[in-house]
Formats: sequence, C-alpha cells, structure tokens
Amino acid sequence: MDDNKETASNLLKEEPFSEEKPPANKKSRWRWLTSLGGLLLVFKVTKIWAIIKAIFIFLKFGKFLTTGLSMLLMILTYTYLYGWKYAIGIVLLLFVHEMGHLTAARRLGIDTSLPMFIPFIGAIIQMKEAPKDAKTEAIVGIAGPIFGAVGAFICLLIGQVFDSALLLALAYFGFILTVFNLIPAHPLDGGRIVTAISLKIWIIGIPIMVFFSLVFFNPIAILISILAIKKAWEVWKDRENPYYNTEQSFRLKMGVSYFFLFALSAYYTYNLHAMLNKM
Repeated sequence: MDDNKETASNLLKEEPFSEEKPPANKKSRWRWLTSLGGLLLVFKVTKIWAIIKAIFIFLKFGKFLTTGLSMLLMILTYTYLYGWKYAIGIVLLLFVHEMGHLTAARRLGIDTSLPMFIPFIGAIIQMKEAPKDAKTEAIVGIAGPIFGAVGAFICLLIGQVFDSALLLALAYFGFILTVFNLIPAHPLDGGRIVTAISLKIWIIGIPIMVFFSLVFFNPIAILISILAIKKAWEVWKDRENPYYNTEQSFRLKMGVSYFFLFALSAYYTYNLHAMLNKM
C-alpha cells in the first residue's frame, strides 16, 4: 500500500508529456542554421554590391587601365629585345610624344582618347571628332614632335652630365622618332602639319616613304606609304575645300617651326649616332 502511494506521488510530480520542452541541442541546432543562413545572405548581398561597385569603377577608370596595360605589354616586349631599362625609356618617350598631341587637342576643345601602345608600331591617340580646319590639325600634329624632342633633349643633357650610354641611346631614339614622324606624309605628324603650310610638300614626303618601304621592306613603312598615297589622291580631288585655307601669317610661323624642329632633330640624330658609335 505504501509503495502504491509513493508511485502515485512520483507520477504527480512529473510534468505531463504534452508539455515537454524540446531538447536543448535541437533548439541550438536550428538557431545555428538560421544564423548561418543570415550570414550567407549578407555575404551574397555584399558580394553583389562589390561587383556593382567594381563595374562602375572599371567604367570610370577603364581608359587608364587600358593605357597602363598596353604600356606594360610594350615594356615586356621590348624588355625581351633590349633589356628593361631601355624598354621603359622607349615607352616613356613615346608617352611624352603622345601627351603632346593629347594636350594640344584638349586645349583646342577636341575630345581624344588616352594613348594606346602597340609593340613595333608605337603609340596612338584617337581624336573622337575631326579637326575643324587644317590649322587646328597642324597645331595638334606638331605638338607631339615638340614634346618628344624636349624629352629627347632632357635625356641628352642628363646623359652627358652623368656620361650615361643608356640615356644617350634614349636621346638618339627620341630624336630619330621625331625626325621620322616629321616626314611630310599623311598620316604621320609631318603630313598633318604641312597640310596647313602647303599640300605640295607631300610631293617630297611620299617618295621618301616609298623609298624606305622598298629599301628596308618595312611593313609599317609600306602601310604608311599606301595610306599617304590614298590620302593625297583624296585631298587632290577636294583641294578647293575651305578646310585647307589658312592665313599667310600662320603658314609662315608653322613653316618656320616645322623646318626648324626637323633640322634640329636631324642634327642631334646624326651627332648622337656618331657619338654612340665611338663609345
């Protein structure tokens, strides 16, 4: 009898089965899964936002990245051929030259692209709108060789002070680059410059390019020759176009500047060639 009372008493003390609480570990497991899901959701949203920001940044600075990558590609290419020091110097001189064009174009209100570097060809910028006249085209055209000649002259001065064969070689490259670009054949800078001086000067420049094409059989010179002949024919048919009308005073100033720059660059090219051969 006492045993039955004790058993009943124990049953009364126990909680009903329907009110049992889930085990602690089960509750914590659900809480952990919920937290993990929340973290994954936050991570996913953050990642998507980061991608969106990266796209906007790339669209904003993509032009700079393109220029930088093309410069790097050219440096790597020329490093294999000439060594990294000379390769960097070449690319920097090309950059200075192109910045001359870019600076002049933008000062005249012409929208242009940033420089694009192409191994074995050089560097180019693209004008997103055509110049309004031959005068504007000539100013943009001569700015590159002026900047390039200044860069070459700086290399020459520092090279002489420190007796650096590397800097003298870069100065030689800079001046010969200027001379080549001043050949009066379109689309070279010289061809664009003499458009505002006299179209008859093309009669001298085109045969020079054809001569180099045949003697050295250079693919770039061949391409330039073809483009120069094509452009000369188009301009000849359209020679009465007001685009080519420039005032006498401007033709005189541009002519003096052009021939002086050409003669100066040719002089330093010749002297540096002789100097480097003696070293």
